[in-house]
Amino acid sequence: MKIKNILYTIFSVLVFSSCNYLDITPAGKVIPETVTDFRALMTSAYSTVPTYKYLLSLRSDELYPLKDGEAYSTFIDFALWEDNSSSNTISYPWSTFYKTIFYTNAVIEDVMDAKINTTEDSREQLMAEALLLRAYMHFELVNLYAKSYNASTAAAERGIPLATKVDIEQHYTPATVEKVYEQILNDIEEARKLIKVEQQPDAVKYRFSKETAMALEARVRLFRSEWELALNLAEELLPNCSLEDLNTSEVAPYEKSSREMMMNLGMIGEGRDIRELYILPEYLDKYKTGDLRVGKYFEETGDFRKLIKGTETLKVSFRTSEIYFIAAEAAAHLDGKLETAKTHLKSFIETRLTPEYYTRKAAEIDGMNQQQLLEEIMDERAREFIIEGQRWFDLRRTTQPEITKPSSKEGATVTLGVDGVGYVIPYPREATENNPDLRN
Repeated sequence: MKIKNILYTIFSVLVFSSCNYLDITPAGKVIPETVTDFRALMTSAYSTVPTYKYLLSLRSDELYPLKDGEAYSTFIDFALWEDNSSSNTISYPWSTFYKTIFYTNAVIEDVMDAKINTTEDSREQLMAEALLLRAYMHFELVNLYAKSYNASTAAAERGIPLATKVDIEQHYTPATVEKVYEQILNDIEEARKLIKVEQQPDAVKYRFSKETAMALEARVRLFRSEWELALNLAEELLPNCSLEDLNTSEVAPYEKSSREMMMNLGMIGEGRDIRELYILPEYLDKYKTGDLRVGKYFEETGDFRKLIKGTETLKVSFRTSEIYFIAAEAAAHLDGKLETAKTHLKSFIETRLTPEYYTRKAAEIDGMNQQQLLEEIMDERAREFIIEGQRWFDLRRTTQPEITKPSSKEGATVTLGVDGVGYVIPYPREATENNPDLRN
């Protein structure tokens, strides 16, 4: 196997350094040879997915740090778009994404030659999971560090380096946004041909399945404004997408035990950190009387409204609620599908509102034109996915509105301008200092 030629015991080497080594800390020193060995390698890959989505909620119009909180100095730069403002500024993840990708590449290169020593896994399933996780990590990276996808400009826009093989001598130069998306979709397509497991059992719901492979592709198609493809995928999934009806269910939709949980890979944030944050008043205004999420997602604490959601372990990658939103948004963009879009949206909100409020809201939705409906879908996504990291991506892929927040200086404010640089996070200092190819 090629993989036997890789030194698996290299430690603390910088990602994309001048020597172009990857930062790897493999689980143990055993070179994988059997299907069981490669499952262990995939488990290591899943375990390295970074925790960072709550930092995107700070960057959006959702959250702000408490001024008297212990972590105020840590969070304020994120909230005010002060990226790489000093050598002490904490960055959004970079090397951890590529560390995960390294593991997936190691599996992809050699798993099909692995010895079969188990009936629980197959080489094809492991290959598919590795391809999907690689696609997911590249998707996250390109939506952090590049402009949002635009079909007319993507072929010229700088994206992020693609890492598709285990080669410590290769140069990691940024590919275009179009090339990154091509690789993402190629990986998903190949994986969907191979994957065996329809749905993962609760104990290993961090792993990809046929269901979440489709969910990932639906999200990617939505981000590319490929409305018909996104709608087709979402509507194929919807018959199996149960929702928690908050009128009758005591289970919060984001909980691990929820029927909405499709995949719980990657922790959103640390509970102790989330307790240091409050919800911005303008965001709270999106929730009206009769919205049952108010008591399950946040609570009043003194002068602030703070999250309940996320203060315990919160791991969310895909929920069935997102499939309803993808179907609604994609349909709203297509000629002749406005009523279909309204139906999908109403099917979802019926599970989140009291019957009285739902009756009024459904009538309001029935009277909306296309633009009003799209705005309502975005607001509903905002209410549902608070702190899950979706809001920032939604803002940047749609209207990129101005966001005004209180400055760190008393009485002052800071505004993120329309199409401002704040909607594209610059490469972290750790990356540019160690890879000259990222500085141009």
